[in-house]
Amino acid sequence: MSEIQLQSKCFQWLWNNYPQTRRKFFHVPNGGSRNAVEGMQLKASGVVAGIPDCVLIHMGNAYGFEMKTQSGKVSPEQQKVHKVWQDDGTPVYIIRSFEEFQFEIFTIIGEPKKEVAA
Repeated sequence: MSEIQLQSKCFQWLWNNYPQTRRKFFHVPNGGSRNAVEGMQLKASGVVAGIPDCVLIHMGNAYGFEMKTQSGKVSPEQQKVHKVWQDDGTPVYIIRSFEEFQFEIFTIIGEPKKEVAA
């Protein structure tokens, strides 16, 4: 599964099972190839290399999620950013499977609430 496929599956599952996270779990569009001019413009406007792919805001806390394939490597710039976040008390999770994502969400938020028939 590619990173974008993993990210999409995780996003859709969270959207459908945890409606309270809508608009509080989002992708940070920071990657991709850029030409030199576009890269300078983005950097000047606040784009920062190494920021986690997704962020969850929950109960006043932030959580970073870096999506990787099973063999995907965390770049040196990502390692630097993750350390800064973690040193500040903000967890960053390296997610390599849908099941890992579910586990972290269960740990942060708990199991999804089930509808009870009246």
